[in-house]
This record gives sequence, structure tokens and C-alpha cells, in this order.
Amino acid sequence: MSPEERFAVLWTDYLEGELQESSLAELRELLADDEQRLRHAVDLYQTHRLLTLAAEHRPGRQREFVDRVMQRLPRTSERFVGDVMADVELLAAPKPTKTLPTQIDQAGQQRPPLRPATGIMVAAAVVLLAIVSAAIYQQNRGLDVNDLSSEIAESQSPKRSRGDGVRFANLAHAKFFGELQPPVDSPLKPQRDYVLMKGLAEVRFPAGASAIIEGPAVFRVVSDDCLGMDIGKCSVHAPDGAEGFRIETPMMRVVDRGTRFTVNVAETSETEVHVVEGAADIYENEDSPVDQTINTTVDVTQKTQVRLTDGQAQRFAVTSSLASDSIPYDPNLYRRGLPDRVIAYEATSNDAGYADRLLRLTLQRDGMIETIDADQLIPARVTYFNASQGGGYLCGPRSFSGESDQAKLDAAGHETTLNRRAEWSSDDRLVTGVINPGGSKRPLKSDPVLLGDDTTPGMAIRFDEPIVNGIGDDLVIFDLQAFVNPPDGDAFHLSPMKFRDGLRSYTVEMFDLTMESPGARDLADFFVHMYPSVVRSLEELESLPTEPRRQSIRFRGLVVGIDLTDLGYAPNETVQELFIQDALDDKHHVDPVLIGGLPPRR
Repeated sequence: MSPEERFAVLWTDYLEGELQESSLAELRELLADDEQRLRHAVDLYQTHRLLTLAAEHRPGRQREFVDRVMQRLPRTSERFVGDVMADVELLAAPKPTKTLPTQIDQAGQQRPPLRPATGIMVAAAVVLLAIVSAAIYQQNRGLDVNDLSSEIAESQSPKRSRGDGVRFANLAHAKFFGELQPPVDSPLKPQRDYVLMKGLAEVRFPAGASAIIEGPAVFRVVSDDCLGMDIGKCSVHAPDGAEGFRIETPMMRVVDRGTRFTVNVAETSETEVHVVEGAADIYENEDSPVDQTINTTVDVTQKTQVRLTDGQAQRFAVTSSLASDSIPYDPNLYRRGLPDRVIAYEATSNDAGYADRLLRLTLQRDGMIETIDADQLIPARVTYFNASQGGGYLCGPRSFSGESDQAKLDAAGHETTLNRRAEWSSDDRLVTGVINPGGSKRPLKSDPVLLGDDTTPGMAIRFDEPIVNGIGDDLVIFDLQAFVNPPDGDAFHLSPMKFRDGLRSYTVEMFDLTMESPGARDLADFFVHMYPSVVRSLEELESLPTEPRRQSIRFRGLVVGIDLTDLGYAPNETVQELFIQDALDDKHHVDPVLIGGLPPRR
């Protein structure tokens, strides 16, 4: 056994709390002999903790896990742990940094400088988080540590079934640890572990099989017809021609026999299988299975432990052998598709290549993909505004010249005043609008107060014509977001203007296209108009003097689709007015630069 193999065995035992006192000196010597090995040990220590914490977000549960691992270490290993972590601190010691200047955000508010990420928790986890599960099981699989890296996998013989044709078919709110969201239709690297922190990722295989993976999960492509799942849940569809597709977990493999099924792997490797239709064969992984990167054929002579058919479910655990228990079948666990959402948008570009005017949207409604041109959107106009803090409330060009303030008729024939400034929210540009409305930590439960001394913070909008609550999203809201602001977008509440039984506010905590989405465009430059005092009315928004400030930092256009059903509206019910409030979950406020109602599905 090579030193690296021996290190892998000993360090895995240490992480699992199973390292014997007699082996401490040997492991300490291996670490002292090789700085690279020490760094690798540090990475695995941190990523082992992070992976388990990623799968369970309850703070109490997280503390429980750390305590449990530490309690299982040998009694006399305190000095060993101290020595290793002293090296961790040395490796992670932050370098001196210059004080960063205070910047101005889109609201004109000062924000503290960004602090450099410090500590091995971030540095190590970003590098090697994805390999921890494979490292834990490498002794059983007989793999070298280096064989776990994507670089080695990519250099393997082309005769092996590499999984080169496996691609991300679609993603929804997907967030991967330490990396940006991959583009749709991009290939997955064979044998590389992906850590899906949250959201959904649909992976499609060459023969037609597909798997929808739900975060948190750790998975990898083993071959063109095999998906490895260490933790998490996936819903598999293997149509005609894809029979034999399989899921491999740390303790078993699930082989399709013309099936839709769900596999759910817990932290302990306990696995549930629910078969929706067809059949699935479950085999126990042997102690030294054939390397599936070399031989991708299933051993049909291997004894079938369990065969499940339509409407059957079992839970599997490994003690001295594979044990299974029948459990109630739950058809709701199976996910047939990704949720309705905005998938992408197109916009015009300025000379520098940055987005300006919206051209069209691509979205999924009722499971169907459709494209809607910008001129099909129903414009929304600001009819009320009340801010919570001072700053800037308009973004767009430097001046307001050239706008008309003459009366006009809306779609219902009512005379309205064309507010020159507020009208910036009604055009098709992604860098103009009324921004930074007031907010509340608690969403509204009754009608907003628009008149009097104690008016409700927020912004009211009125669509040029009523929008219909159809199937799927009924309106879209674009938000401009700085690169230093929350990557998922600024949370906000959307409320009815007139409450009744069954109606409620709806809080958006994450946009469909976020800062990390490949489809979100960088935006053209614009000015933020700073006001001398907090604006409490639409009249003040229109009349108070402003100071335009060019934004020097880069912004990106985010977008989210809203289903009126989430506010309690009945199917086919029409809505013409809504109320928007920032959720006040941080110091950044939502910037709804474009709000448009979607036409009914054709």
C-alpha cells in the first residue's frame, strides 16, 4: 500500500472517529513528511464537516454533529488535533489587506467595504468540498486519492465509458458550492463530484434517461448510463431504449427495468427507493466492486437482493449485510419536471455589450416552454410611493428633460397624470425605474394605508389592463442588483391592494435568474437620482430636486415570475393593482425597474 493509500485509510478513520490510538503516530508522521498531504488533510477535515452541515441546516443539528464527531475521537488525541489545527491556522492566516473605501450602493446609501474571506473554512472548502464523500468510501472502492480529481478523470483512456455525453438539461434555483451555476446544455465532467447546495438540476444521459436531483445533494457521472449519488434525492425517468440505467449509492445500486423511480440517500447512506412505474432491481455493493469507470456493464449474474414494481417502496440499510424494510409508497416524492419559472431573457446591447432594453422572455408555464416578446407585456405604472430611508429613488438617464406631463387616458378610459419620473418604471428598459421603496419585515395582512399621516411604506402599481390568473406565472419583475449585493436578489413582499378572505401577501426570497445564473445579463450604465430627504409620496418623488450620480460599479439584471395563485387569487380571476414592499431583511432594498403582466397562455 502506497503512503497516499495508507494516509487515505487513516485519515478517513480519523474523520469518522474510528482512528485507533496506535495509529496516531503513523498518521502524524505521514502528515509531517509531506506538506501537500497536510493541506489535503486540512481540506478533507473541513469539507467533511461542511458536507454534513450542508445536508442539515438546523443550527442545533449542526452543533450536534460536530460534538458527536469530536466525542468519538480517541481520548489522547487532543494534542494530535491541536497540532493539525495549528497547521490549519498557519495555512489559513490572512495576509495584511488595505482598508477598502466605503462605496455607494444603488440607493445612494453607504455600505461597508467588502472583507476578504479569511479562514480555511472557505479556502479549503471551495477547492475540495466535492470529493469528501468519495474520500470517505475510497477504502471500500479501492481508489487512490488522486483518482478522485477531475483532472485525472479527464486524462483517462478514451476507451472507458466517460460520460462525456451527459449534460445539464435544465436548472431551477440551483446553487452549487464554490462555483457558479453551469449553463443549460453544458456537459458534466465524468467522475467529478458536484455539490448541489439547494435547488434542482436535471441531468440527461445519452440514451434518453434523465434524473432530477434535489439539493442538498452530492452526485457524479460514473458513466453514460450511471449516476452516482452519495447524498440527496433524485427522480429518474428511463424511457424505452434506456433500460439498464442505474443509480449507485455508497452501499447499493438501483438498476432500471423500464422505470420511473425515486432514490433518496441519507447522510448515513440509508437509502429509500420508491417505484412509480415499471420495475427496479436493487443490488448490494460488494466490498470491492468492479471499477465502473472501466467496466460499465451490469453484472447480471449478481443475485438480486430486491425487485420493486409499481407502487412499491423500501428502505435499505447496511449492518452486516443489506437489510430492507417495506415503507409506505409516496407518489408525491417523484418529481416529473422542474417548476414553472423564468428561464432566460434577451435584451438589446449598448456599444460596450451591456444590456439595456428587454426584447423577449423565455419561461415555463404549466410545464410548457414559451417565448414572449417585450411588447406583449402589460405595463405597470407606479401610483403610490413611500420610502423608508433616505437615498436615491430613481435610476435612468442623467436628466428628466423631454418627458411630457400632459393628461392621458388609461386602458379603462380614466384620465391619469403622466408622471415624468415615475413613468420610467413603465418602459422596456432594464436600467430605468422607481427603486428603493419602503418596506416592512412583516408582510401586509390588511389593505395598505395610502392617505393620512400614517401611510404604509412601499409602492403601489396599476397595470394598464387587468392581468389574468392563469396556470403558471402571471407577471414578471426585473430587479437591478450590484455584484456586491445579495446574489439571490433582494427579498420583497407582494400584496393585494384590497384584502378579502383567502387573499394574502407573498414573499419572494429568491429570483428565478440570480446573480449566479448564466442567463442574467450585465446592465448598461445608468444614473441614480439622489433626493435631499426621505420621499413620502409620489408628489415628492416628482417635484423634489435631485442630484444624479453615475453608477461606477457593475449591475446585473435579475428577474422573477409571480403566480397570482400564491397570493390567493382564484383561477381566471383578474387583478389590476398590487402593492410592493421591501422585506427589510438587510440594508439593501429591491429595485423593480421593470414590471410587466404576462398575456394569457395561448
